[in-house]
Amino acid sequence: MDVNLDSLIEKVRTEAVEQARQAAAEIAGQAQAEADRLLAEARAEAERIVQRARAEAEHATENGRQALRQAARDAELLLRERLTALFDRVFRRQVGAALTPQALAPIIQQLVVQWAQQGEVTVVVSPADREALEGILLAGLHDELNSGVTVRASQSVTKGFRIERRGSDVYYDFTDETIAETLRAFLSPGLQAMLDGRDG
Repeated sequence: MDVNLDSLIEKVRTEAVEQARQAAAEIAGQAQAEADRLLAEARAEAERIVQRARAEAEHATENGRQALRQAARDAELLLRERLTALFDRVFRRQVGAALTPQALAPIIQQLVVQWAQQGEVTVVVSPADREALEGILLAGLHDELNSGVTVRASQSVTKGFRIERRGSDVYYDFTDETIAETLRAFLSPGLQAMLDGRDG
C-alpha cells in the first residue's frame, strides 16, 4: 500500500508540475505575444511620429523658403521703389535746373505772340522767377504785355511756367513736374530694364 501511495503521490506531483509547466509556458507565450503586440504598436507609433516630424520639418522648411523668397521680393520691390523715387527727384531737379528764366523767355515770347491774338493770356510762373521773367519779357513783348498779357506768380509752380487763355479751360503746362513726368514716360522702359538687369 505504501508503494501505491508513493507512486500516486509521485504521479500527482508529476502531473501538477507538468500542469504548472504548461500553465507557465502558456502564460509565457501569452506574455510574449502581448509583448510582441505592444512592441509592434510602439514601433508603428514611433514610425508615425517620425513621419509626422519629417512632414512638419519639410513643411517648416518650405515655409521658411517661401518666407525668404517673399522677404527677398519685398526687399527688391522696396529697392526699386526707392531707386525710382531717387531717379525721379534727381531727374526733376535736373529738368528744373534747365528751366531758367533765360531759357524760358524765348518759348514764352513765341507762345504769347500766338495766343495774344486770340484773347487775353496769363503766364503763371514761380515766385522766384517772376521778376527775372518779367524783365526779359518786358523787353521783347512790350506791346503784348500792355494789351492783355499778365505774368502771375503761383506757389504751385516751382520751375517752368503755365500759359492760360483767360475765360477758357485751355492751357499749356511747361512746369518742371509736367516736363519731368512726360520725359519719364520715355525713359521708364530703359530705367525698368536697368533695374531688371536687362541692360547688360
